[in-house]
Amino acid sequence: MKKFRNTIATLAVFVSMPLVTHAANQTLEDLINAAIKYLNLALALLMGFAVVMFVFYIIKYFILPHDKRSEAGQYLLWSIIGFFIILSLWGLVNILIGTFDLGQNNPNAWGDIKDLFPN
Repeated sequence: MKKFRNTIATLAVFVSMPLVTHAANQTLEDLINAAIKYLNLALALLMGFAVVMFVFYIIKYFILPHDKRSEAGQYLLWSIIGFFIILSLWGLVNILIGTFDLGQNNPNAWGDIKDLFPN
């Protein structure tokens, strides 16, 4: 478990290095926008994974015999608690966006998306 934590810490340092090295040329608003973008992406991925696991354990709950359903039921309970935590974090990110007036930077129409990716 300690090796896993060290690996995660090392990965976090390497992932955050581009933000640190380019911080001299960015304003605080740019750094906050980048952090919020990454938080939204991470929360969306977590929510997707949580939904997949929730559906998996619902199916497992109905397939297993009656005496072995308690384990799947526990996972379903913890999945619902996880949904609540993830959505709460998502709400906190949106509170940060609203508090610091950072905006969503979402495209308003399909025409705005055409310049999103370079050719």
